[in-house]
Amino acid sequence: MERAIYLLTVLALTVAASHVQAQGTPREGLALAQQVCSECHAIRRGQVRAPNSRAPTFVELATTPGMTTTALLVALTTPHAGMPMFILMAEQRENVIAYILSLKGEN
Repeated sequence: MERAIYLLTVLALTVAASHVQAQGTPREGLALAQQVCSECHAIRRGQVRAPNSRAPTFVELATTPGMTTTALLVALTTPHAGMPMFILMAEQRENVIAYILSLKGEN
């Protein structure tokens, strides 16, 4: 039973991730990141230090080997140490993820 739940969760995240790639708007993701994320994270290219030294920059997130839409979706929807749990609408998550991934390879 646990394995079935795990597989359904992975499938749901995969479907959600493919939707994120197709629908996110980086420009809107940047606008939301400025409002919500910039208190802790350096969100723009060229910012070398985050306001919170424990928070990675968005460029660091984007250029982490193996970073994917799915990984960012999990990060935004799963509580983890040091990260406040924001309640974002699906479209907001899609936009922030699209913005972060738009920084990949452009540091």
